[in-house]
Amino acid sequence: MEPTEVRWVDALAHARASYPDVRTDEAAFAVHAGECRARGARVDHVADLFLAWSAARGDAVALRHLERLLVPEVDAAARRIDRAPAFADELRQAVRVRLLVAEGGRVRLDDYGARGPLRAWLAVAALRVALNLRRAARPASPDVLADLVSSEADPELRHLKTLYRAEFREALEAALRALPERERALLRLSYVDGIKATQLAQLYGVHETTAARWVARAAEQVADDARRRLMTRLALSASTFDSVARMVQSNLDLSISRVLRG
Repeated sequence: MEPTEVRWVDALAHARASYPDVRTDEAAFAVHAGECRARGARVDHVADLFLAWSAARGDAVALRHLERLLVPEVDAAARRIDRAPAFADELRQAVRVRLLVAEGGRVRLDDYGARGPLRAWLAVAALRVALNLRRAARPASPDVLADLVSSEADPELRHLKTLYRAEFREALEAALRALPERERALLRLSYVDGIKATQLAQLYGVHETTAARWVARAAEQVADDARRRLMTRLALSASTFDSVARMVQSNLDLSISRVLRG
């Protein structure tokens, strides 16, 4: 066996040993690695290639390893473009979608060819997404729920939403800010980016029903928190609780979507 072949075989063995907790189709990876080798993959980055390939196929452990590499690079890209915490949150999820959600049956992470370190490749990808987000930014409407109020068919709910529109928006904003980062990201991915449960499951390495349950639970948590905030803020009587609850629940997904976009 030629010295180059020996180095390549050793690199494949080292890649598997570097991530012993990742369970994947090693024969299929060897084929992928051979294709990348033909395109100029470097032997010292085969372990990175193994991680990227496994994560692209939804291996939950590989996704966690990838996340540890990805988050520092995304946060560094966010600091270069916009230091607002909300921008960093948006960028994290946008990069995850860009790299891990399939388009045309292929995920972008498979574009990593091991010609350089995976961390550096992720840094470039994160910066590109950050620049795209900044260019796409538009000034937010000061009243993102106005059209939902005017289109409300129920006269009582329309009256309540007109009367308490500003308070309702502030309660929703506060409830969304109070969510843990993962739950807020799930709602943004689902309600703003239109990512389906099957794709969320791929992103987070869980079953589709689990991803759907996470989204439903996060929305329910926002609704409960917003109701509590409204009742406290407005000092409403117990007799109006049901009406306020109906107001919050009416078009909740659209309300969350508008507030997150804003």
